[in-house]
Amino acid sequence: MATVAPLRAVLIRPARGMVVAAVLVGWLVLWLILRGINTLPLGAAQLTDLHRSLNQLNDAIGASRDTNPIFLYFFNVIRLVVGEFTGVIQAIIAQPAFGGPIPLIGWLGAVALFTWISYAVANAKVALLTAAGLIVVGLQGLWQESMDTLALTLSAVIIALLFSIPLGIWAGLSDRVNRIITPVLDFMQTMPTFVYLAPLTLFFLIGPASATIATLIYAAPPAVRLTAHGIRSVPHDTREAGESLGSTTGQTLTKILLPSAKRTIVLGINQTIMAALSMVTIAALIDAPGLGKTVVKALQTLDVGTAFNAGLAIVVLAIVLDRVTTAASARAEAVRRHGPARELFLEKRGGKQTETIARMELGDSSRIKLKIAANGAAQSGAKDGI
Repeated sequence: MATVAPLRAVLIRPARGMVVAAVLVGWLVLWLILRGINTLPLGAAQLTDLHRSLNQLNDAIGASRDTNPIFLYFFNVIRLVVGEFTGVIQAIIAQPAFGGPIPLIGWLGAVALFTWISYAVANAKVALLTAAGLIVVGLQGLWQESMDTLALTLSAVIIALLFSIPLGIWAGLSDRVNRIITPVLDFMQTMPTFVYLAPLTLFFLIGPASATIATLIYAAPPAVRLTAHGIRSVPHDTREAGESLGSTTGQTLTKILLPSAKRTIVLGINQTIMAALSMVTIAALIDAPGLGKTVVKALQTLDVGTAFNAGLAIVVLAIVLDRVTTAASARAEAVRRHGPARELFLEKRGGKQTETIARMELGDSSRIKLKIAANGAAQSGAKDGI
């Protein structure tokens, strides 16, 4: 018995070349019709309706800054909190404290502190690089400016990570949140850096607080995006294995997803630090202290030597921060693969040796201690270079 197939509408799609030609023809027609209309340059004192509206908004905000509840209990509070936080870090490593000529811990204390942090999260080579880089910027005569830049960068990164990593985790766990937040992140990362400055100065005035806020907003998207990517890249089989063993949602997140995505998250922190350092330099245009202000002043007076010297100090800081976070990412990956500690046991059963990996102990010298039990006799040994 023959079956009659239903009739299907055949959609005829125009060729790509025809679409391009049609767009070109339409553009030429509109150019012929509209040429010479609303294309004359504006005079020096001539304003459009958009200019007038923005100026009126600026005047209204300036007049109500100290009376409007939104500014009193929201924008002003944010500016004060961020400013105080940045000021504390500056007082510790950069600006003179307690009426003395040096910061709270001094330049030697700052070098020691950052060198120790580099050794703790990375390795000895990176720690030596950190110490050498900080000594170089000190010998350039730009210690306080460099520490101001570093203080603003650290302040912005710390605040940015407080909300970007949880937001990235949420986006990694929820498809709906990921779909909503992706266009926002794309918009934030494609917007020119100078565009961030004007609206923020309108609401937060100029100064270190506004510079820190602009920096953290500009630097947050990489951490959000890479944190979400790291969590979503965990193999589905790994998740199922944890769930089949009775792991709760919190245990799956803290014991499986976050450890597996640790290297990607650290890479996101690296990109956030690099973005913050670049934005802090540009934020000198809104009175951010540090090397950026030195560069701007030198360029205004055509002082090429001073501008180059400050630019070199920025490069040194960027190299140090990048190497520290990159080494920390590699170390996190090594710990994830091999575990923080593991011992190897060999047990002889029925003429066969069955190997059960229970624990591996990794020390600073990368020495793995093995405990071997065979034929009822316990032996111990060590293996280097693993």
